[in-house]
Amino acid sequence: MPNLPADARASRLAALCRLYLRDPNGFATDAATGDPVIIFSPPLSLAEQTTFDRIVNLSKSLVEGITVAEWQAIEPDIAGLATYQGLANPTLAQTVLAVKAQSRILRALIRN
Repeated sequence: MPNLPADARASRLAALCRLYLRDPNGFATDAATGDPVIIFSPPLSLAEQTTFDRIVNLSKSLVEGITVAEWQAIEPDIAGLATYQGLANPTLAQTVLAVKAQSRILRALIRN
C-alpha cells in the first residue's frame, strides 16, 4: 500500500525520474492496482531499469530529500530489518546487526 495517494505518488515518481534518470514521456495511475505507470521512449536500458527500480521504492517513501544513492546505500539495511523483525528468537549478534542497520538508516534520514 503506497504512503501517498496514487496520483501524488505518480507525480512524485515522475519528478524523481526527471531528477535522477531522464524525462518520462508520460505517466498515469493503474486503475486496477493504483500503482504509478511511467512511460519512457526509448525504453529503459538495463542500467536505467536498475535505477528506475530504486526510484520506484524511493517514491513510496515520504522522506523528502534523500537521493537515489543514499537510498541504494540503506536498501540492504531496510531488508535486513524486515528479516530481523520476522525472527522469533534473534541472537545477540543479529540484534547488534539490526541496531547498526537502524543507525545507518537514521543517519541517512537526518544527514549526519
